[in-house]
Amino acid sequence: MYPILFTIPFIDLPIYSYGVMLGLSLVVGWYLVMRLGGADGLPGDKMASCYVWTAVAAMIGARLLYIATNLHEFTSGGLIDLINVRKGGLVAYGGFLGGFVGSWLYLRRVKIRLLPWADVVVPTLATGLGITRIGCFLYGCDYGKPIPSDAPGWIKAVGLRFPNWDIHFAGMREKVSDGLTGSLASIDGSPAFQHHVHDHLISAGAEYSALVYPTQLMAVANGWIAFAILMIARRRTRFRGQIFLIFMAYYGVTRALMEIIRGDTQRGGIWILSTSQIVGILTFAAAAVAWYFLSRRAKTDPEGAMFLGEGAAPPTETEPAKPEVRKVKRKKK
Repeated sequence: MYPILFTIPFIDLPIYSYGVMLGLSLVVGWYLVMRLGGADGLPGDKMASCYVWTAVAAMIGARLLYIATNLHEFTSGGLIDLINVRKGGLVAYGGFLGGFVGSWLYLRRVKIRLLPWADVVVPTLATGLGITRIGCFLYGCDYGKPIPSDAPGWIKAVGLRFPNWDIHFAGMREKVSDGLTGSLASIDGSPAFQHHVHDHLISAGAEYSALVYPTQLMAVANGWIAFAILMIARRRTRFRGQIFLIFMAYYGVTRALMEIIRGDTQRGGIWILSTSQIVGILTFAAAAVAWYFLSRRAKTDPEGAMFLGEGAAPPTETEPAKPEVRKVKRKKK
């Protein structure tokens, strides 16, 4: 539970825990995509370019969805507040949707089907969840709801308390400056602690937040479980898009269930459902419908169901011209 891992000397630029884990997940994802793409017969150069397009679009989508569901936080700020992820954060489903759009735009240009790429990239989404949620745990965001006092002892035993940064990181405010504006960085928190103070669950001078469900660690485990399921499913694939749909269905259900015990409210929502629950339910339904049609096609046209796209075909090599054999006429004696 350490929000800033270290600061860069001389310029006092903070290196945040979440940013480090996000960067690590992108590096792991790169190597995984290149390995799985090669195994599936996709051209490495195009996969490398598509990964960059997808990663950038995913970051933009994750930030835009956060802004859209928390407009009240940005009414008085400028452009810096919109791009400064220290003011708020990212929403995973926005990243999925943004990455989808970025992938589609690039793959359409290079004439590779979207579904084969989706099968290759979704395992990296699972590892990304397993890594970036560690950053959420260290920073203290995406925390769970307070555990009721009458909850069973085993639930209380796995609960978490997040620190009051004014007590546990008292000297950090003077040491850390904001690399974007040059002003002192605001490290008020942790987020769970401030939320519980606002709701009068604890006093402002308390040392820790209330005991909450360990949703970040549950999300870490969920990401790695999803990765194991996808890698096992890859051993027997009948149609392109099968691995992608498994992830959509699995994550849609598990994320919707996990939202029940999430304590932060920054994802917005409608009625009693959060934005992530709505998207999770819709993606599960879409995955079920797509599975029905794609599996039927695989029975009637198994070769077409596994087609990668025209752009994935290896370049044809022209046969070298055969040397001309000149016949020498012999003189008759």
